[in-house]
Amino acid sequence: MVFTICFLHSIVQERRKFGALGFCIPYEFNFADLGASLSYCEKHMTFCSTLSTTNPQYSWKAIKYMVCEVQYGGRITDDLDRELFITYGEYWLSDNMFNPGFKFCPIQGNMELNLYCIP
Repeated sequence: MVFTICFLHSIVQERRKFGALGFCIPYEFNFADLGASLSYCEKHMTFCSTLSTTNPQYSWKAIKYMVCEVQYGGRITDDLDRELFITYGEYWLSDNMFNPGFKFCPIQGNMELNLYCIP
């Protein structure tokens, strides 16, 4: 989970470098967004683990909402930028991230894209 949130943060930081090609409007994402997202995820996962120690059920809908629409999305004003960020969250923030073969970019046959996986 920590790696996924940090990867998401690195993507938004990189997209800023490309100006209008990265985001329609330049946003000032910073370390506070990352810290708040990680803090929320830690508290949510700890709470869910105390409810059920054998098989905790995380609310991915709540995690996606808090990370993509509150922490980072609170700065996003353009609808297309918001849709893009929510799409990142839909794909990356799910139970699938815990699967051994999870990749951030699952295109088959391209050796470079195989680097985008959780170590």
